[in-house]
Amino acid sequence: MEAAVGIESFLHEGQPFKCIFKHRFTDFIVQEIDLKNQVAVISDKTKWQNTDQKQDQPFQKKDKALPFANLTLSEEFLQQSTQLFGQEVTESFQSFVEKVKTTGKCVQFETKVALPESKEDRIKVHQLIRQNIPILESFTKNVHNQKSKAEKKEDKANEKLQEQVLQDHILIKTSNINFKKYVASQTTSKAYGESKKFAKFLLMKRNIDSINAGMFISKQLGLSNKHFAIAGTKDKRGITTQWATLQGMEIAQLIEIQERKFWNSNILMSDYSYQDSGIRLGELQGNKFCVTLRFLSELTQNQQWELAKNIENLKYYGFVNYFGLQRFGSKYKIKTHQIGKEIIKKNWKECIRLILLSSQQEDEERINQLFELDDFVTMSSIINPRLRIEKQLVDSLLQNGVHNYFTALQSLPRNARELYLHAYQSYIWNRMASMRIKQYGNKIVVGDIVSANILDEVVADEGEEIVQQVAEDEEQQKNQTISACVLVTEQNISQYTFDQIVLPIYGHKITIPEESIVSTLLKEIFQEEQITKQDFEDASNKFFIDGNFRYFVQIPTEMDHHLFKYQNKDQDVVDSFGELLVDQGTYQGLLIKFKLKKSSYATMLIRELTKCPSTLEFQQEISVEFK
Repeated sequence: MEAAVGIESFLHEGQPFKCIFKHRFTDFIVQEIDLKNQVAVISDKTKWQNTDQKQDQPFQKKDKALPFANLTLSEEFLQQSTQLFGQEVTESFQSFVEKVKTTGKCVQFETKVALPESKEDRIKVHQLIRQNIPILESFTKNVHNQKSKAEKKEDKANEKLQEQVLQDHILIKTSNINFKKYVASQTTSKAYGESKKFAKFLLMKRNIDSINAGMFISKQLGLSNKHFAIAGTKDKRGITTQWATLQGMEIAQLIEIQERKFWNSNILMSDYSYQDSGIRLGELQGNKFCVTLRFLSELTQNQQWELAKNIENLKYYGFVNYFGLQRFGSKYKIKTHQIGKEIIKKNWKECIRLILLSSQQEDEERINQLFELDDFVTMSSIINPRLRIEKQLVDSLLQNGVHNYFTALQSLPRNARELYLHAYQSYIWNRMASMRIKQYGNKIVVGDIVSANILDEVVADEGEEIVQQVAEDEEQQKNQTISACVLVTEQNISQYTFDQIVLPIYGHKITIPEESIVSTLLKEIFQEEQITKQDFEDASNKFFIDGNFRYFVQIPTEMDHHLFKYQNKDQDVVDSFGELLVDQGTYQGLLIKFKLKKSSYATMLIRELTKCPSTLEFQQEISVEFK
């Protein structure tokens, strides 16, 4: 599997060590490092310990003081309301407010009032409601203005306009979001400062990826997921902590939803603050990792010496900065880079076929047969509706013609289309890196390309789902700037070091000196792949694949390790913050802590350390031995 995506070499040879990776959630702990070099750790660790206890305890509803003491209707409002809307509507406002204060619930309310003729008067109505009953919302419903020009002319000609105006109105109704905001505004502690546009917090989670955690939180708040923002996705299987922001939310709302009966106890929000802007994708330096590796058997003295040598090489020389298997869809037989290649070669039909097959492996034969028969009606009925990409392709083929493959591809969101191309660029980079090691070793040589400063590309930190990479990939390409790179010659080779070598993430805007090693390697790869530079240039007219440079090797910082022993194969050996809990027993493990820049994969570091494949199949194989 690794060779299929170009991962073929180690930076240094060494003895392999079979070990279980991510056996327990606490075996993989990730803490984000922000642009100020702060590590994401919640200030009150007992809050996370309490989430563990909540899983085993029955839900206990808390008595809350109802925050509606200030929700009163002034005499001035009642007079204005009576003048504008009449006595009956005003009394309905009074009744509604009393019900809310009595029950503490978001009581349903809806009424229609006449639409004032002037814009100024309409604004006054909306302001009157907003300022006095903030848990309601108002909308102008102008039926005539919603019609087409032809319909308006017909109405006028038939003298129906006067009747139509009678249907125009202002709709006043309950707003769930406004209700929650009001409650929060009345209960928010002043310790968090004055409310601002964004609420920032630390998101700590277990066994759920960042995207789904954000979707869950947004749903609990009644928001669209677009209001939730993070700097980068974090792995599902593990315990991870990162910063996040929510737009238009009060901190009290974030505290309140975590006290609900059906809150996911694997998610914790903590360490709140307000700020004027939200977090943007890529606004992080990297991540701090705490990884536990469990060996199949106790290491001999000689094996411990060999392991120490592997660790020292890793600490001082780093590892090949491969794009990890997650980049290519490790769960699927058909990889994303294979689809990207077909896009580059303009094989639109094969591209669509591969996308449809990639997530339908159990029905591969049937999907193939239906595809060749152009029977997309039947195919539409058997595709899981949750497979949005596949569903969109089939719908497009049915709407625009069963052979209109390019239009079907173009119907996909831009970032989804470009995901496949970025995967192919990553595959070429991996191939190039493997060939560079095999042919020239782990020393800098004449013909290498070096750079002292590259804008790190944004990638999913260790995300398991391909969809998690889509947004990062698009943002990555938007923000890339290619630094001035230098060709290594006999005259300047002494000025540079091995860790400054870069390889191109090939795109049509990349300029590579003909006399460089990279140029030779690319020609060989292009010949084997049966593609040309012109193919990339043609694709760039339809898709965003400019390219960039990426460091050949990555060296971890603040790397520390500890061999320990434990008694039970299935016990947690560290707590949720990476502190060792045991150090005696029958079995042996390695606790390793390190920091990586945001463009690197921890799985590739572990691969270099253990000299073993990073594939799921390999882990499943040794898991049987372990048990």
